[in-house]
Amino acid sequence: MKREALGIRKNIDCFLGIDSGSTTTKILIMDENEQLIYTFYAPNKGNPLKKVVEGLEQFYREADEKGVSFRFVASAATGYGEDLIKSALGLDFGIVETMAHLSGAQYVNPDVSFVLDIGGQDIKSIFTEKGVISNIELNEACSSGCGSFLQNFAATMNLSLSEFTRQACLAKSPSDLGSRCTVFMNSKVKQALRQNDTLGDIASGLAYSVVKNCLFKVLKISNLNKLGDHIVVQGGTFRNDAVYRALELLSGKSVSSTDYPELMGALGA
Repeated sequence: MKREALGIRKNIDCFLGIDSGSTTTKILIMDENEQLIYTFYAPNKGNPLKKVVEGLEQFYREADEKGVSFRFVASAATGYGEDLIKSALGLDFGIVETMAHLSGAQYVNPDVSFVLDIGGQDIKSIFTEKGVISNIELNEACSSGCGSFLQNFAATMNLSLSEFTRQACLAKSPSDLGSRCTVFMNSKVKQALRQNDTLGDIASGLAYSVVKNCLFKVLKISNLNKLGDHIVVQGGTFRNDAVYRALELLSGKSVSSTDYPELMGALGA
């Protein structure tokens, strides 16, 4: 899923998807040929409607600067702010969040059997059979399986998230940090440092711990075959290649995503 430069064509029919999440706003606009022409991702800062308007105004400015005329053929909202955004902006559809994420996953792989969405503070997972949802699991209680968990530890280790990811991917002996909550994980990291584990080994171990916590503690999966053979991942956490690779290695399965995993709800909408 690649973004096409706005302005190559002067008249565009557009489809608008908005994912108004609890902490972030995601906007995605595609043309009639399914080419991605605009994306927007930003924190809500406590005002989701204002942030959506800001994102759309930015699109209008870009189109105006490049002399592009457009019309929205259809529009939809999903996420925590679905009803508010749909009503305030007069959008065509409001889409249940799980259905939006499933639709986005099916765009990536029509045969998807398992969808895993790891955000900054929550986890969503969808199991499917023959294209139909068979089970949904949500977790909003424990952040040790989420993106903020890694971000906080990267900061503690005085690493940028990109450097944290790079070192994790190059690690030769990932630290065994288990899959316990943040408080216990702090102790495990300190123990690993005392044992002279490298920052890369610890970063890699933390990436593994996110996936282990998600699969074995939150979802309580005892048999990884339940995931099926077509896994699609979503959410900003999967911009971290170390987490993506950890899931591949732990599951022993092929994993699919896009260049914009954090925008998959908006894509589905």
